[in-house]
Amino acid sequence: MDKFEAMQRFVLVAQFGSFTKAAEALGLPKSSVSSAVQGLESELGTRLLHRSTRSITLTQDGETYLPQCQALLANLDVLDSQFQREPSDVRGILRVDMPSRFASTVVIPRLAEFIEQFPNIRLKISSADYRVDMIKEGIDCVVRVGNLDDSSLIARPLTQYRSLNCVSPSYAEQFGIPQTIEELANHKLIEYSHSLGNLDAQFEYLEDGKVKQQSMPSSLAVNGTDAYLDACLVGLGIAQIPVIGAESFIEKGLLIPVLDQYEAEPMPVSLLYSSRRQPTKRLTVFMDWLQSITLTK
Repeated sequence: MDKFEAMQRFVLVAQFGSFTKAAEALGLPKSSVSSAVQGLESELGTRLLHRSTRSITLTQDGETYLPQCQALLANLDVLDSQFQREPSDVRGILRVDMPSRFASTVVIPRLAEFIEQFPNIRLKISSADYRVDMIKEGIDCVVRVGNLDDSSLIARPLTQYRSLNCVSPSYAEQFGIPQTIEELANHKLIEYSHSLGNLDAQFEYLEDGKVKQQSMPSSLAVNGTDAYLDACLVGLGIAQIPVIGAESFIEKGLLIPVLDQYEAEPMPVSLLYSSRRQPTKRLTVFMDWLQSITLTK
């Protein structure tokens, strides 16, 4: 077997933590993946993986070897892709992670255009809503909404989204509609937080160009965009939802905008990719396409 193929199979096993899942992703028998990794270990003269009935984990040598494998395979991929000049020449698997609401409202409705232009790119879109480890999980790029933490990733700005303060008709019927910031003390906020920490729930708003926060009662915190929207739709509190995710529900009468004069600061939408690797042609064309459709929003 080609050594590069064995390295690719090892990388997938390490990413999935499973021979079975790696084999499923490759469309191969589990035995062929296992024998490839065993052959690689034999050639290197060391164990790369700890195997047990419950899990597959990297040995110390495996931890050292994995990023080197990934870098070598990525560089080879970039080298091959530089000669893909026509859209039909651009090929390969592209793994992208993005918030689920962004995927369903922005990307999926326009995706047929991209697939038609680049028919030989196979997209794998995940919507994790948590901070994925791009290198470890083999993700080519991620879309993130909100301010970015300092990182080793390269950020490519896409657009900015206004947010609307929303409640459901059932919430408005039970608790009324707040008219002032002071009245928020008598309402509940649905908190959106990646960490689900213990800080007080904060209603964020702009006043005279400055970002301010108002503490509010809250019975619920979520860390996923679908859960955040659904919680608002069933009347569990006030939510600050991006316009692009809220407008269709407002048009249908399922959400009611409130406190229009106290909008939150617009949220930046960014595309991030690794600074450790030169982007492949398929990643470059996808990023260009995604920027073109978000700029039209």
